[in-house]
Amino acid sequence: MLDKLAFARKAVEMEGLMYRVACGMLRTEADRHDAMQQALLKAWEKRHTLRNEALFDTWLIRILINACKGIYRKQERLVPMERLPETPANPPDLDVMDAVERLPEKQRIVVMLHYLEGLPTADIARLLRIPASTVRGRLSAARQSLRLELSEEEEMP
Repeated sequence: MLDKLAFARKAVEMEGLMYRVACGMLRTEADRHDAMQQALLKAWEKRHTLRNEALFDTWLIRILINACKGIYRKQERLVPMERLPETPANPPDLDVMDAVERLPEKQRIVVMLHYLEGLPTADIARLLRIPASTVRGRLSAARQSLRLELSEEEEMP
């Protein structure tokens, strides 16, 4: 079992990756940090369940993904008190990250893990507990969506 110092060292090493994964799943800065804190707290409390310390990174990211999903589910139940002003149908000057953020969550998370974090599809599959073929399918669908959206942007005056 990890002692306090080893856990803290590994958690600090994972901070950047955790933040980027949270960015792929949650929209606001506060929610991202909340998810990271929840994940670290739960990981500390459940550290005795980690059988192989070599798998700490994957284990912690899995806990983070579950925390992000929990925050997202809570947000779906909230009803805003005021309506936001309507946004234009075709926002100008969208870059790739904006397009990635508009992907469905299942596609967005595999894109973030694969292209931003450099994880191979097998690792992503193990992390998300889905078949590697599903990861490849989601990456393919995401690339197609991004191609379409970004090519439409280029055609706009």
